[in-house]
Amino acid sequence: MPRTASRYLKSITQRALFSFEQFSRHEMANHAAAGAYSFLLSAIPAVLVILYISSMALVSFDAELILATLNPFIEAFGGRDALETLVSKPLAGFAGAVGFINLIWAARLFIVSLQRGIRVIYSDAAKSNPVRENVLTFAVELIVIVAVVLIILVSQVARATIAAMKWAPAAEFFGLAVKAGLLVLPVVLLWIFVFLTFKNVPPKRPNLFNAAFSAALCVVAYSAFGAILGLTLNTTRYGLLYGILGNLIVGLIKVYFFFWLYFFFAELCYTLEYFDTLLFARFHKVNSAEKPAGKIERSLFAEPNRLMKRYARTYQAGEVIFAQGDEDRSALYLYHGSVEIYLSHGKTPGNLLSTVSEGDFFGEMAWILEEPRSALARAKTECTVFILPPDLFERFLAQDADASRRLVGMLAARLKANNDRLSRIEQP
Repeated sequence: MPRTASRYLKSITQRALFSFEQFSRHEMANHAAAGAYSFLLSAIPAVLVILYISSMALVSFDAELILATLNPFIEAFGGRDALETLVSKPLAGFAGAVGFINLIWAARLFIVSLQRGIRVIYSDAAKSNPVRENVLTFAVELIVIVAVVLIILVSQVARATIAAMKWAPAAEFFGLAVKAGLLVLPVVLLWIFVFLTFKNVPPKRPNLFNAAFSAALCVVAYSAFGAILGLTLNTTRYGLLYGILGNLIVGLIKVYFFFWLYFFFAELCYTLEYFDTLLFARFHKVNSAEKPAGKIERSLFAEPNRLMKRYARTYQAGEVIFAQGDEDRSALYLYHGSVEIYLSHGKTPGNLLSTVSEGDFFGEMAWILEEPRSALARAKTECTVFILPPDLFERFLAQDADASRRLVGMLAARLKANNDRLSRIEQP
């Protein structure tokens, strides 16, 4: 396999693996079930609202013409009586009000379940804003309600219009156009919904490309799954009763699988956004673990090319890595070699404070205290050092509890050693 193709495949594998691990760790399957449940709760009030709007619209048309047009399609299962009532007398306003209230409640439950899932995914990225979240909840809720009702309503009106056409060529042309529209429009609207929630719901908004790309993959995967399910479970072969039950089962499977994919690709969006942090965390774990990592894990994470290019730097023996008073807040990780830390005046080494070993962090006090460097670091031997930006280092510690504990222990050990050194100096 060519080297470029191998790197590309390795990069895809790393991202997919991180997404699956995050999905499992965050228990996103439970959030997917909650999203599917709340979505299905909103189906009945949505149907009631559509029936109410339809009945209000249909009473203004000729009832006999509507019944004559639709009778061939509904006579087989006794739908004429129900439709006759609908077109001759609109549903009571109470029914419409109940439908709207329940739809608003169910839609809010649906949006909140999505928010909670995404909040878990981005829990280490930024703090949530309650005001923004509530405003966003109502905005998305309103958009979803209007979109769902309009799609179903427009599709039913379009089908009824085509059925009423008497000129066969026009009916065939518009029929094909409506079928194509009904195939494409839901996919486009679904992508818009997924993209907007991926982009706007997280406390810290991800990159536009990452949100759009993850949303596109989500919709493509769902469409492919729906097509495969349609081929394997063809409900049109069964009778009316079994066909209805079959469609209900297929619908339930599709709804749950959509939300499973939704949260998986939300995890992918997070992975794309914070890939360097996840990659460094795994790289650090592989290289600091007491038990050697497996062959596959080492091949994926032992020396990731991306990190080496972006953050690693080589210093020659005697070269100053940072000096007292430097404003840089980056934390540093010693991958290979040895580094000495000195008390200093400018770039002139003074008393030796400590020696940094491979696998240790140093220079983190500037990040913790948000102050200029208080010491000088110089390469004792040729060494490779990772220079980690403050935001990357902070997320790394938030994700890796073991690394946080090791850092606290290392800081405590350094503080104790410095106290012992000062005590010896002060003794007569």
